[in-house]
Amino acid sequence: MLIEWSAAYETGHAMIDLDHRGIVAIINRLEPLIDSEDSAEIDRILCDLTDYVLVHFGHEEAIMQRIHYPRYDEHMLSHCRFFASLTQFIYGFETGQSGLSQEIQEFLATWLVDHESSEDKEFVDYLLRYHPDVAGA
Repeated sequence: MLIEWSAAYETGHAMIDLDHRGIVAIINRLEPLIDSEDSAEIDRILCDLTDYVLVHFGHEEAIMQRIHYPRYDEHMLSHCRFFASLTQFIYGFETGQSGLSQEIQEFLATWLVDHESSEDKEFVDYLLRYHPDVAGA
């Protein structure tokens, strides 16, 4: 299930949208490996995803702190929940409890699209409305 980037996923903030495109690209690298035995390549992709997501969350959270975003705690909690789920999937894969299944990719795709179109969009709308000076920084 490849994720096809759509303008509907864009938040209106260039850096955040670029990060989201990067996350989509990494998730899409998993598609040909569903039910694959190439555990080394899957592990590399999952590590890339983990690293990239942590950097992206850091970008968003730094902006939120800078502008005193009123829903910061809630948004950060969403990031923590995602990361906990991702870590659980990776642990299951790395300990041989599960292979790379369609379920993992569907989780990643669904969370990303839902998060972008709701929480990230709401955050960027707030940023652009109340702190346009920071939005381009």
